[in-house]
Amino acid sequence: MKPFTMIRSLLFVLPLLLSVAQAQDKPSAPASPVAAKTAAASTPIFPNASCPIMGKPVSTKLFAETEMGRIYVCCKGCVKDILEDVAGAYRTAYPTDKKLDNKLCPVSGAAITKDSPTVVLQGFEFFVRGKEEVAKARENSQIVLAKLDDPKLVDLENETCPVTGEPVARNTFVVIEGTIVRLSSTKLADEIAKDPAKVLKKAKELRVQQDAAREAAKARGDVKKS
Repeated sequence: MKPFTMIRSLLFVLPLLLSVAQAQDKPSAPASPVAAKTAAASTPIFPNASCPIMGKPVSTKLFAETEMGRIYVCCKGCVKDILEDVAGAYRTAYPTDKKLDNKLCPVSGAAITKDSPTVVLQGFEFFVRGKEEVAKARENSQIVLAKLDDPKLVDLENETCPVTGEPVARNTFVVIEGTIVRLSSTKLADEIAKDPAKVLKKAKELRVQQDAAREAAKARGDVKKS
């Protein structure tokens, strides 16, 4: 079994799920096996059930980005209150943290060692390879949680959005055929749903171009050797 239940967002799959007999009853409910198989493009999310400020059910489209990951809220007004007391809001939103015994770092893919530190994000405590990966895990919290939930996912790490051609945004992505494709906006569901395979193909082409540009820059001496 997976280390924890992955929650599928309808953000990128709504047009594809209209034909599914039973939709999700609640935003935080696990996706049904039928929905998971039907979805050609999806985005896993891991929300708290209740708004830590108002105590109401959360909207999966509203959240505060914090060093502890996302804290979902019921309305935009609650975001400001959360940022004024992140620690308090976090503990209210996620009363307990489930400890995961992951063997591979979800940031670098390297093996965990006895000296590896832990990171806490959205109710989960897990290992990362070293101190450098701690900051990266917090910066890319949603992708890290997705990879913890499904270690088979491959992060394309594309820097250009395959839909808009713009630079990608933080923690904004879609999963297509087991590949994490980074995006410039969360408002691309309709466009992606038209042809997910085309989006994936374009993203892979952009990654090839990205690597070629880096190699060319390195050859010119524009990039410092590590």
